Amino acid sequence: MTYWLNDLGIVSAMGIGQDATTTSLNKYNPATPLLTLNKSLSAEQTPLYVGQVQSIALSNNKRINTFIDLALEQIKPTLDKLSHIDKSRIAIVMGTSTSGIHDGEGARKSYESTKLWPDDFSYSDQELATPAHYIAHKIGALGPCYSISTACTSSSKALISARALLNADLADVVICGGADSLCQLTINGFDSLASLSSGLCQPFSSTRDGINIGEGAALFVMTKNKPITNNGVMLLGSGESSDAHHMSAPDPNGMGAQASMEKALKSAKLSCGDIDYINAHGTATVKNDEMEALAINRVFGNNTPLSSSKHLTGHTLGAAGAIEAGICWLLLKDSGQHMLPYNAIKEGSDLADIKIIKQAFKPTLKYCLSNSFAFGGNNASLILGVNVD
Repeated sequence: MTYWLNDLGIVSAMGIGQDATTTSLNKYNPATPLLTLNKSLSAEQTPLYVGQVQSIALSNNKRINTFIDLALEQIKPTLDKLSHIDKSRIAIVMGTSTSGIHDGEGARKSYESTKLWPDDFSYSDQELATPAHYIAHKIGALGPCYSISTACTSSSKALISARALLNADLADVVICGGADSLCQLTINGFDSLASLSSGLCQPFSSTRDGINIGEGAALFVMTKNKPITNNGVMLLGSGESSDAHHMSAPDPNGMGAQASMEKALKSAKLSCGDIDYINAHGTATVKNDEMEALAINRVFGNNTPLSSSKHLTGHTLGAAGAIEAGICWLLLKDSGQHMLPYNAIKEGSDLADIKIIKQAFKPTLKYCLSNSFAFGGNNASLILGVNVD
């Protein structure tokens, strides 16, 4: 059975929409970063680089819904082709880690100053299922509807879960992906873990010192057997594992990460030599990049080009898996037309031997693997591909 990712709506610090995202890929210059400085989110008012969606003010209420609206508008032409499908056969699966917490923080500030809660604030906006329910309401979907929240693997697992719904014949179409917004909870939470970068994040660099938090959304329209657009990219395989090593630190041996990649290859019926590009999790923390390089080396050696795209988007947490799968989707759909993300850094001497992309080039791609690794040792790998005649 073939699973098709028929269309993509994407929002991040790279821009709004497919064209803006690929333009950011093709014109990226390390001297003019896409991430921006912000100090309002830090409890200490420390200026920090974040992957902010610039066209949407941080004060904007219902911020995560705004991202979802922007992504839905992009895939509307494809959704319009589904009018003949029974609404009970259209499912929604979303990944998120913050849901509407941004609005909760704003409402709390308002209450502290006025002793009144804002009229448009609802506690339910902060529920993890809310992004999925919001989409279902917007498009009238009546099938299975839920969110997955497994930290940084949330939206990768949303795609895996969507495929499972189709395979079980519980839906004919699944709108799947992820959404997260910047908020004080994540900025200060990661700061308390000493995981934030003092500057711009530097994945796989010898000078890497942490992450930059980002925000955004990515939505796919997934079907099985036949594509419903000419832009279809296949979800060929997936792998999941759990380290259970530590609440927030990865297993330094990378065995769980290795297992998720190997399971994805087996699921896709591919060998390591078939993969043309790996979008690494690449958070730019010392421990993650060291672990991931070790795991990739054991599976792929130093033969497969790889990079992290988090210096372009920031770490979008619950939306990261879908946004990074979206970058792979764009690279595959327009194979040979776009620059791969690259990490123009000095490679870390502590890293295993892997083939890090350090300069821009436009390769022809058939298969991409995208890694997502999360708190608690929760790991997920996706393989996307296209038919090449």
